[in-house]
Amino acid sequence: MRSALLFLVFVLLGGCAATGPEIHSQRRSETDFAAYRSFAFFTPLGTDRGEYASLISQQLKTETRRALEARDYRYTPDAPDLLINFTLDIRKRAFYPYHFPGSIFYGGFGGRRRGGVGVGFGYHFPLGGETRALESILGVDFIDAQTREVLWEGRAKSPMQDADKEDLAPLLKIALEKLLEHYPSPKAADGREDAEATE
Repeated sequence: MRSALLFLVFVLLGGCAATGPEIHSQRRSETDFAAYRSFAFFTPLGTDRGEYASLISQQLKTETRRALEARDYRYTPDAPDLLINFTLDIRKRAFYPYHFPGSIFYGGFGGRRRGGVGVGFGYHFPLGGETRALESILGVDFIDAQTREVLWEGRAKSPMQDADKEDLAPLLKIALEKLLEHYPSPKAADGREDAEATE
C-alpha cells in the first residue's frame, strides 16, 4: 500500500511540474465577433512609459499585429473596429510547491455477512514549506473602438525565474501567443469558421 501511495504522489508531483502560462479569459455575451475585422492599438498602452512606447509595448504590438494579420484582420490605425490594450504586472507571491487539496483514499474491505469497512486516509499538506517566487501577469483587452467597451479580455499568469527579469521577451512571447489563441475566431461571410479555427 505504501508503494501505491508513493506512486500517486509522484504522479501528482509530475503534474505540478508543468510551467506553462495559466490562461484566464472572458468575453462580453451576445457579441458578434465577425463584425470586427480591423484593429489598432490603444493610446497610451498600459505597458507604455509616460509619453513614449516601452520596449515591452513595441514587442507586444509587433507580435500581436503579426498574429492577427495572419488571421485576416487588417491593421487600420485611422478607423479601426477594435482597439487593443496591454497590461503587465510582475509581482512576488507565496505558495506551497507541492500542495494537494484533494485526498488520496484506499478503501475498503469486508465480508458478505458484515457491512463493508472502508479504510481511508488523505493528505492536505505543503512539502518544503512556503516559497516566494516571481510571476508575471500579462493582460490583453480587445475594445470596441466606437463605444470604448471591452469585448474580450485575457490574462496569462506565468511563473518567472530571476533571470527572466533581465530579458522578458521570450516569456512574454509565449504568454501572448497562448492568450491570442483564446480570442474568439470570427466566422467568415459564408458562415464557415476561418482556417485557424477549424484546424
